[in-house]
This record gives sequence, structure tokens and C-alpha cells, in this order.
Amino acid sequence: MRRDFSIGLPRIPTMAGWAVWVILAAFCSGCVALVVGAAGGAAGAIYVMGKLTEELSYDVPAVHWAALTAMKELGLTLSEDRADTLSSHMESEFADRAHVWIDLESMGESRTRVTIRVGLTGDEVRSKKILETIKQSLPPGSGGGKPVVKKGAADLRASLSCPMMM
Repeated sequence: MRRDFSIGLPRIPTMAGWAVWVILAAFCSGCVALVVGAAGGAAGAIYVMGKLTEELSYDVPAVHWAALTAMKELGLTLSEDRADTLSSHMESEFADRAHVWIDLESMGESRTRVTIRVGLTGDEVRSKKILETIKQSLPPGSGGGKPVVKKGAADLRASLSCPMMM
């Protein structure tokens, strides 16, 4: 009696089996988490993978000034501050040694993407507090610190480049 014990790829005999593998692949690749995270913050800031991101209707110098004001207001001393008219990078630290990174990037005329990360793995509560303080420090006028684009979950899903979700 001869038995064949070959080690190879598992056979998936049904469509349900294939569907499970496709869903697992989507979750493992991060596409589903990205869609869920983006849909959850569709009206404003988006928190994905430890970073809080929002686009504001102000140019980089105005947002940089507001970020400097916010850092002073929160009692955070800057350890690094590099800025030009198109981008800015700021670093600081909380009293518990949690590192803070703030990046500003011009997205066009009077549009700036703000990205905030607190700690190595991210701290959503502190990141949101910093962002809210920055928005309160912005001058009244163009935009009022509101997001530039408000999209619904369906529009966000369609705009993401995750082929598994299309």
C-alpha cells in the first residue's frame, strides 16, 4: 500500500474557500484598514497607521506660524524646526519623552497637508489635541481651518488605490 504525502499548495475546491482567501489577503495587505480608517474620518482628519493627517485651506507659512504658536501654548519646546514656503518639519517631545513630529506640505495654492505623529506607534488623542490647537491658532479668513475636501465614504473608497476593494 503506497500513500502519497506530498507537500504542496493546498487545494481550494470551492468558491467560498477562494472568497475566504481573498478577504484574508485584503486584511493582511492593509487595504481594508485604510478604507475603514479613511471612511471614519471622512469629514476631517484621518488617523491611519499612527499618523493624523488633514488638509487645511491655508498656505504653509500660515500653518507653520500656527503650529509654532500651538507648540508654545501646549508647553512643547521645539528640538527641530525647518521650514520654507512649500514644506515644514518640526520635532518636539512631551514630558514623558514621547516624540512629536509635525510635517506640513503644500498641496497647491493656499492648501496645506498637516501630518502629526506622537510616539513611535502613534497616539491619536495627543495628535488630535495638537491639531485642534494648531487650527485654533490659525488666523480667521480663508477656510477657518476646515478641511478642503469633504468626501463621503463611497467617494473615499473609489479614490483609494487599493485594487482589492474596487
